[in-house]
Amino acid sequence: MPSALRRPLYRNDSAKKWHTPSATTDKDSLSSFHRRLPSYSPTRLVPLQEIADEIGVKAVYLKDEGMRLGLPSFKILGASWGTFKAVVNKYGFPLDSDLPTLKMALSSHPTTLLAATEGNHGRAVARMGSLLGVQTQIFVSKEMHSATVQAIRNEGAIVTQIDGPYDLAVKIAYDASLKCNGILVQDTAFPGYEDIPAVCLHYLESNHR
Repeated sequence: MPSALRRPLYRNDSAKKWHTPSATTDKDSLSSFHRRLPSYSPTRLVPLQEIADEIGVKAVYLKDEGMRLGLPSFKILGASWGTFKAVVNKYGFPLDSDLPTLKMALSSHPTTLLAATEGNHGRAVARMGSLLGVQTQIFVSKEMHSATVQAIRNEGAIVTQIDGPYDLAVKIAYDASLKCNGILVQDTAFPGYEDIPAVCLHYLESNHR
């Protein structure tokens, strides 16, 4: 029996005619790329049958994103792909390179990954820096919780705290990447920097697993 406290279920009948747009994929597909990363496993789906019965549908599942590739957030999906594409684009490495091969190649190309973050994205970029054996510098607001800052540092990153909001951190990270000829891996787009944020969002193509 539906709860008296639950709002009426809204049904969008037009959704039955909607289909996912065809996604453009690179030669090395997202699915294949993510499967090669350490700690890969399919996302766990938790059945919520009581809720399904209550709202009158066949099934409801909770997609558990509590552990993705060793991190407690789905952000690593986009950050890993964005980092990989940014690195191979900068140095002209083959798109089908695996991480060990890429790490070996980068040993002769001193590289710094940079990003601004409010938490999970920066930690994910830092994890990729660790996997690739390169330095990572993450810019955050001084208002960020100390535990979040420490989690990013635990990935081996240099954390630079700035006196300002996230948007200012993004600008500072971008300016720093130009000064050190580093690679900005940002999931926020702005004029002149659209490609990598778009790549980071392409993880949605394979995020059904």
